[in-house]
Amino acid sequence: MSVWQTDKGFTLLEVLLAFFIFSILFITVYSSYSGSFKTINMTENRMELYRKAAIALARISEDLQGGYISLLPPNSFGQPAEYTRFLGEDNDINGMDADSLSFFSSISPLFSNEDEAGSGQIISYSVIQGSEEDELVLLRSESPEFIEETEQREGLVLSDGLQSIKFTYFDDDGGVHESWDSDSEEFSGRLPRLVSISLEFLNYENPEMPLKVMTSVALPVN
Repeated sequence: MSVWQTDKGFTLLEVLLAFFIFSILFITVYSSYSGSFKTINMTENRMELYRKAAIALARISEDLQGGYISLLPPNSFGQPAEYTRFLGEDNDINGMDADSLSFFSSISPLFSNEDEAGSGQIISYSVIQGSEEDELVLLRSESPEFIEETEQREGLVLSDGLQSIKFTYFDDDGGVHESWDSDSEEFSGRLPRLVSISLEFLNYENPEMPLKVMTSVALPVN
């Protein structure tokens, strides 16, 4: 009795079909993992922006809560009391809101000798252009006195990656102002009753939808 043995291989059609099925499975798995990684990256980026925003808003809020205007009369020698001022300017850089703000605050200095600060110091917030044309950087500085406009303002970076920095001021009657100068006749040595702070961060995933955060700070009654 003889036994016939035949070696049967795969046909081209079977190979192509197996390859097609494998390709579908690979694309499905890759898409699933790719989508998960993309979601994780988006979430991490969003969390980092919120962290930066929280730090910036907390710092500005604390500074403003210590804001004051000196109403002390001249001393016994006839010398005027310490000159104080609250100055908020409505500025822009390349068409983007880039407001600046300088005021006296009674908070303890972060980077200087507290004994030398006396009753307060000047806190200044200024804005410069970042490394990219559509990026703004918010700077914070401390000084014992107002800086002349002709001097170069310097400060430490409080936040980068910004697209807009906007300060809005409210008077005692709820009136809204884009700028505030306590030396002007309109405000006559008064602080705003409320300051609204708005920061917009660049959203590289969707440039048309920047991440916007806001807060409002009530200032001490004059």
